[in-house]
Amino acid sequence: PLADKTVILVPSFVTANVESLSEAIGFDVETLSYTLGMFLCYPLGIIMASLPYGKARHFFSFFLGAFLLQFTLGKQWIHHVVAVVVAYAMMLILPAKMVKTAVPVFIMLYCTLGHLHRQFVNYLGWDLDFTGSHMVLTMKLYSLAFNLYDGELIKAGKETRAAKKCAPFAVDGVPGLIEFLGYTFNFSTILAGPAFEYKIYADACEGNNLYDKDGKPKGKIPSQIMPTLKPFLLSLVCMGLFVVGTGKFPLLDPTDPQNFTPVVITAE
Repeated sequence: PLADKTVILVPSFVTANVESLSEAIGFDVETLSYTLGMFLCYPLGIIMASLPYGKARHFFSFFLGAFLLQFTLGKQWIHHVVAVVVAYAMMLILPAKMVKTAVPVFIMLYCTLGHLHRQFVNYLGWDLDFTGSHMVLTMKLYSLAFNLYDGELIKAGKETRAAKKCAPFAVDGVPGLIEFLGYTFNFSTILAGPAFEYKIYADACEGNNLYDKDGKPKGKIPSQIMPTLKPFLLSLVCMGLFVVGTGKFPLLDPTDPQNFTPVVITAE
């Protein structure tokens, strides 16, 4: 009941329209919401690219990521909140030497228990739940914990071979709250990844890769159109092949894979 009250970013009429659309096209609500959420990332990315560098982009990344989680997962988004809050508290309270162990252990345990619970209550089921996005979060928090430790070693001049190798991604202090939330809730990766280093995210939001400290371009600013359009069109092709392919060659029935024979190898 308490988790239900946290779903405040998705208007009721949006949920009602998605449910009506799912009935009309024969998609279940969860699959449709997830698909719409993925496609929504493109217009959101265009909006984010127009925002000024800095906290505005971090906040936008966080806020829209939270919206997508509530839109696709409903009340289960609270698992993301709990994991992020606990991990951030650890990073603030514990020394980096302990953070590199405590945070990975905590987040891996949380993710594992989530999967075990799913196996118990929905074995071989296809219902969408928080475990998918939580795996992405696990990779992000796991890497950030070690990035902080590497940053501390480098700052103290005691870097190990691993710290030297990972120096480009080292973080020399716990990120601010807005920056941390923007990274962990980043809307473009929240649903299906990929997970990337905090430094890569921060540099993109701060414009460090394109502009110097005085705000002058470091060189010719590359176009964003083709690098964005190419994977989008490729994903549409793959989706079309999947829809047509599964219609022609059905996959094994997940509820009874041993007794269901695909049409492609039957006598008929």
